[in-house]
Amino acid sequence: MSEQIDWTKIRNGDKSVFDKMFDFYYHPLCAFVSSYINNSQIVEDIVIDCFAKIWEERATLNIKTSLRNFLVTVVKNAAISFLRKNQLQFSNLEKVSESVIDDVANPLEDSGILNKLYESINKLPEQRRLILKMAAFEGKSYQQIADELNVSVNTVKTQMSRSYKFLKEQLNVSQRTINFLLFA
Repeated sequence: MSEQIDWTKIRNGDKSVFDKMFDFYYHPLCAFVSSYINNSQIVEDIVIDCFAKIWEERATLNIKTSLRNFLVTVVKNAAISFLRKNQLQFSNLEKVSESVIDDVANPLEDSGILNKLYESINKLPEQRRLILKMAAFEGKSYQQIADELNVSVNTVKTQMSRSYKFLKEQLNVSQRTINFLLFA
C-alpha cells in the first residue's frame, strides 16, 4: 500500500493521495501514540495535527526514509513534545520508536497486518495488554515484569501465552509472524 502512495503527487497538492495516506496510516499511528498517552482525544489531536502540519509543509518536506518511517518519526516527536510539556516520562516512547523505525519497508505492511495488529493489541484485557507491551516493546524479561507488577512469573507466562493465542486468531498468522511483528 505504501508504494501506491506517491509523495510527489502529495507535494504537488493532490489531496486525494494525501487522504489515501491519512486513511491508511491514521489508526496505526494513533495506536502507537496511545500506548504511551492514555487519553484518546489527545492521541487523536496529536496525530491529526501532525497530518495537518505535513499537508501545510508538503512542498518543502524532503522524506529520506520510507513514508512509514517518516510518519512514525513525526508522531513520535510530537508525542515527546507533548510529554515534555506535561512533564511526563518519555524514555519508553523513544525506546519503542527505535524498534518500530527501520529503513527497510515491511512487506507485511501492504496487507494491512500492522493495522490489524494494533487494533488487536488494543482489544486485549488491560493487564494482558500491559504485560505484552512490557515484554515486546520495552524488552523486559518475564521476571522483571512479574516484579514490577507484583504478580508471579507464571501469571506473566500465562498472560503472554493468551496474548499470542488471541493475536494469532485475530490476525490468522503464525507464531513466527507474531514474534516478527512484535519483536522485530
